[in-house]
Amino acid sequence: MKIIETTIPDVTEENLNQKKVQLANVVVSSFQPLLGEMQVRRSKEEEVLISEVDSNKQRISKEKGEIRLLLNEYEREKKIKEALEVVSKVDPVKLEYNRSLKNEVVVFLRIIEKLSLEKLSSYLQDIVKVSDKTINNILSLRGRK
Repeated sequence: MKIIETTIPDVTEENLNQKKVQLANVVVSSFQPLLGEMQVRRSKEEEVLISEVDSNKQRISKEKGEIRLLLNEYEREKKIKEALEVVSKVDPVKLEYNRSLKNEVVVFLRIIEKLSLEKLSSYLQDIVKVSDKTINNILSLRGRK
């Protein structure tokens, strides 16, 4: 085969750029339906995941509130138990010598369920203080005799 050289270019730059654009359009047009389907599917999956996250957040916040309530109730019951243990250790003889301690214990036992944790602790400390004072008074009275 004989090659003939000419000064006429086979492809011009303008022609080459147009061919590139046409080729890109063909490639995009062939992939566009696939991309559209994938985008629709992904957006549906994203919506489902977002709704699941929202429902999980609601469930978690609800369970967190329930756990807080249970912990508060546990702390309250624990304080009540401690208070009753302290009250049970108070000697009945001390209650007879000290009417204020007796009245304090009676009032405390009547309202123990209604008290907040802070007031429960306060009452418990008051009873312990009064009980200690009573013990000291009894010991000092015995020491004098």
